[in-house]
Amino acid sequence: MDASFDVDRMPGWTRQEIEVAISRMPADPVGVVVAEDGDEIVGYCAPRFDDLTVHPGHRRRGHGRRLARAAQQLAAEHGLSELALFVPSHLPGSVEFARAIGLHYSSSLWLFRLPAGRAVPGPVLPAGYETYAWPDDIDVEAFVDFANAAWEGHPTPLHLTPDLARLVADLPDFDPDGIRFVARAEAPGVPVAFAKTELRPDDDGRPVGWIGQIGVLPAHRGVGLGRWLLRWGVAYLRGRGAGAVELAVEAANDRALGLYLRNGFEPAVEWPHWVLPVDALIPANV
Repeated sequence: MDASFDVDRMPGWTRQEIEVAISRMPADPVGVVVAEDGDEIVGYCAPRFDDLTVHPGHRRRGHGRRLARAAQQLAAEHGLSELALFVPSHLPGSVEFARAIGLHYSSSLWLFRLPAGRAVPGPVLPAGYETYAWPDDIDVEAFVDFANAAWEGHPTPLHLTPDLARLVADLPDFDPDGIRFVARAEAPGVPVAFAKTELRPDDDGRPVGWIGQIGVLPAHRGVGLGRWLLRWGVAYLRGRGAGAVELAVEAANDRALGLYLRNGFEPAVEWPHWVLPVDALIPANV
């Protein structure tokens, strides 16, 4: 991954992103396939990370095609209907490969950035709600059920598992104070919305805020909880020293796009995603 980072220069990526991705792969329910040449890993495909990468020194040897086939099978075994991959438009070879094996453009994920110093109103919680941080005695299974329900209706639904939640909570840089829950005042401790934030260094070591998830149960949408969580996240991250604050949003998520734009975020990088049905035949010669 380091070798590919140096050559491909993916827009919006830092070396810290590599560490974050690797730390979460072991518990991913779909899994990861790797290509080996002798004792060396020369490529991998992680279907739920939308990522297929081959070491720059081992490209055009068929590894990408074999990885895509193996990832198709892996995705099918886990009930996915298609293999989705990020295809960077600034790399002609990646676009050529995607077209050759039958991938077609489906949607885009955008990196949105709030510039350092841009004013954002403080969070004002809607009446009738209260908030609390990640508790030490949290019921992980109950949290996972709640989080998945809070993402219901998302253009590309996220899916959390207890194993992945436990893995992230056990990481050295896990910050329980960077997670905020919202509950009805008459039902404290029963979450209806939440946000997760992280502080990540860029390649120059400067702290960058990251708002990883915002989720609101369908019955509590439209009352301002998403706005409160976003503004709380910005305030919390800036209080910890973040300059810019970033997040990712699907281009098809009109409600979220409007919220972020109204609060000063700007589109910074487009990550195009292409898809291939899991039962599609990948040509033998690419």
